[in-house]
Amino acid sequence: MKWLTNFFNTSVGRKQLMAITGLMLSGFLVGHLSGNFLLLAGDGGELFNSYAEWLGSQPWLIAARAGLLIIFVVHLFLAFTLNHQNKVARGSEYYYKSPSDATLASRTMILTGVLVFLFVVIHLFNFTWGDKSGPQGLYGLVLSKFTHTGWCMLYVSAMIVLGLHLMHGLQSVFQTFGIRHGKWTPLIKGFCLLAAAGLALGFASLPLWLMFSKGGM
Repeated sequence: MKWLTNFFNTSVGRKQLMAITGLMLSGFLVGHLSGNFLLLAGDGGELFNSYAEWLGSQPWLIAARAGLLIIFVVHLFLAFTLNHQNKVARGSEYYYKSPSDATLASRTMILTGVLVFLFVVIHLFNFTWGDKSGPQGLYGLVLSKFTHTGWCMLYVSAMIVLGLHLMHGLQSVFQTFGIRHGKWTPLIKGFCLLAAAGLALGFASLPLWLMFSKGGM
């Protein structure tokens, strides 16, 4: 196992580990969004609450949450470590950067990553640790947040930031593992953009739908 430790102590190893943890977090987002779409069932939250209760009763949930937290922390740690290494390699943080093909998403990866982290903390306090004792359970809690203009706009804004982060992050996974081809690279980039936009729009559509369909203020 020493060779594996040595590998992840290199810049290439850290980049690949960050790519792997990023893919894992993206996979979680797909599953999480799938469950959240039950909010659209139009049954007063019965199906959504049933799903939440089933999920909460699973014996593996605590281990899964702990694993997800570790993956998230490792991803953040690697991002800051690699960013610091890049600054040191340049010799100065004031080194001139050519605007060439650096996109907004690529230039703001650290910033968007920090904002996503702060949003996750808010999200946990609102829902995971929020008061679900009302007559409509978790659905009622979600409804109370998403029919409030301020909370709705906060969540939509956070999803825009998430989409921006994923747009560059997903493409970076393929670059990190050297998957480049004159014919397929444009298709891969297009797929990554669609996936990032799909996740961001999917999550953002939920508070907006509840806001307007339930007559929120």
